[in-house]
Amino acid sequence: MNKYIFILFLGALTIGCLKPEEYPNEPIIAFESFTQLSDSGILLVSFTDGDGNVGLAEGDTMNEFSPGNKYHHNYFVEYWEKVDGVGWQRGKDINGDDISFLYRIPVLTPTGKNKALKGNISVTIEPSYYNPISPDSDTIKYIITLVDRDFNESNTVESPEITR
Repeated sequence: MNKYIFILFLGALTIGCLKPEEYPNEPIIAFESFTQLSDSGILLVSFTDGDGNVGLAEGDTMNEFSPGNKYHHNYFVEYWEKVDGVGWQRGKDINGDDISFLYRIPVLTPTGKNKALKGNISVTIEPSYYNPISPDSDTIKYIITLVDRDFNESNTVESPEITR
């Protein structure tokens, strides 16, 4: 799967006598939007991080960041389906495994004294934002989590119901 990540961030600025923005050291995320594009989709989430340690460098592939370990990725999008219009369950792939979209957000640490971050993370979910082999993929949602380099997990956010 090709995964496209677009990140817009603003390091907290100190201008004159303005007090710099302060945020908790663990990332805080909020769902912003989901845009359907034929079969793919764009998921937009806003975030803040007080110590500016969001993101992984290309070379961050040792120990906990090594391939196969949970923290090789730092942005997790779980796929859920509404079953028979009633309850939610994890969507499954053809092998019966839970469907997740896993991303490596690049390093976002700003230069300067204040490392606080505020911005948006946009990912393209493709080739299909829904599971085309599932009879329950007409109503879905995503549950999203961001993890910083100190392994602080953000709150989780849910998209609203997405219907096709």
